[in-house]
Amino acid sequence: MVEVSGIQPDSGFILEPVRKTPVVRSVDVLVCGGGPAGIGAALGAARTGARTMLIERNAFLGGAATAAMMNTWNVPVSHMTGVAREMALKLADRGSAVITGPTMPFDPEGFKELSIDLLQNAGVEFLNYTWVVEPITDGTQVRGVVIQNKSGRQVVLARTVVDATGDADIAASAGAEYILGREKDQKMRPMTVLFRIGGVDVRKTVEYCRSCPEGSFNPDPNYHILDLEKGVVRMFGFYHIAEKARATGELPDDVHYIRFEGVDVAHGIISVNNSRVYGVDGTNAWDITRADIEARMQNRKVFAVIKKYIPGLENAFVIDSSSNIGVRETRRTRGAHVLNEEDILAGRTYTDSVARVWRHHGEGQVRHSPDGREGASDNFAYREARTNLNWFEIPWGVFVPNNVEGLIIAGRTISMTHEADMWARGQYACMVNGQVAGIAASMVAAKNISLRKLVVSELQSKLVENDIDIGAVGKTIPS
Repeated sequence: MVEVSGIQPDSGFILEPVRKTPVVRSVDVLVCGGGPAGIGAALGAARTGARTMLIERNAFLGGAATAAMMNTWNVPVSHMTGVAREMALKLADRGSAVITGPTMPFDPEGFKELSIDLLQNAGVEFLNYTWVVEPITDGTQVRGVVIQNKSGRQVVLARTVVDATGDADIAASAGAEYILGREKDQKMRPMTVLFRIGGVDVRKTVEYCRSCPEGSFNPDPNYHILDLEKGVVRMFGFYHIAEKARATGELPDDVHYIRFEGVDVAHGIISVNNSRVYGVDGTNAWDITRADIEARMQNRKVFAVIKKYIPGLENAFVIDSSSNIGVRETRRTRGAHVLNEEDILAGRTYTDSVARVWRHHGEGQVRHSPDGREGASDNFAYREARTNLNWFEIPWGVFVPNNVEGLIIAGRTISMTHEADMWARGQYACMVNGQVAGIAASMVAAKNISLRKLVVSELQSKLVENDIDIGAVGKTIPS
């Protein structure tokens, strides 16, 4: 209860009274956010010996992989590293992923279960149904966070805090330097609500795709995949159907193509990744609500179109939809180094590299542009471009934000540009950089030193011990 007196409705604010907030935990490493980056961070910290706690606002772990239902990683398992590779292999062993192709589709429910098993086995204490409200600071030093849940308002203290919130919520509130959206205009990539449908005759749909005229689908073999034998199917395009349905008003104006991924061939289940809501800010609660409503309205039309026009989906039905809207871009922090696309394309290596990551992408391919027209007839990235499997290194300088101490960043809010974000924001990359952040957090907590005083060569040695590919500084890069 907040008891105040003399409320003046026109003043624009109230004054909350001073309160005593109970400290419920004091740990070495506190990870805020239980998505792929947070999972990687918690495992990295706990397996390096730190007493680790993870806070997650949802009822389950997984973030973008589960709550947002984006159940495909765009990298082959042969090129994965660290706990991300471990997770991929274990998902496959449990029958929850297919790892035989250039991408890895997986079952979101299997991802939830495996996340719990790995964290519990590592000794991580995690608390779901809990919001991180704000950081606790002593000057510029972050000492912990205030949390809110059914038990009330509480405090968790930590030697080192990992911000894996996806939006740099802790960093921004603590006064860290950051930028919101695209540098030139602060516009952000579109938001999406995915949904899954069952009752699909995947083989019939694949045969239809094979019979369609040239130009009906994305030409990139790493995105449009029809490999029934390996159980790897991903369908990007149906341009002819989308154009016809848009012309008749059956599809929303911002939907220029149809995209199926996370395909379970054996069980006839596919994920539909089509709603696109532009001009919204993922750090604004009103925008998020509006985007969620609009995306779900778009999905009604998308489902009607695919059921009506695409063979194999005549008997399809909606299984579920993502519990959280997928937010692709908000804040990115600024640290000693800012990762940019020019260096990625040039294959730049770093003496302080802490991870080498692979991704299907290429020069000039603007994906999920804030400007819209994704998949339209004049959209190069989705109509003409072909990707290669490229690597890039991540230097240590992107993890520690300017202006604050005791805080390390994990996930898509590391210090990088809007263009570099296209390479480094994917779930796989976030889990890798999360593990790096967690190991670094554990090391500085054990030494009781600042993150800025961490000896990078010692960190690199510890990363190699944990099976993380750190790039040219650690071994020779193949041609």
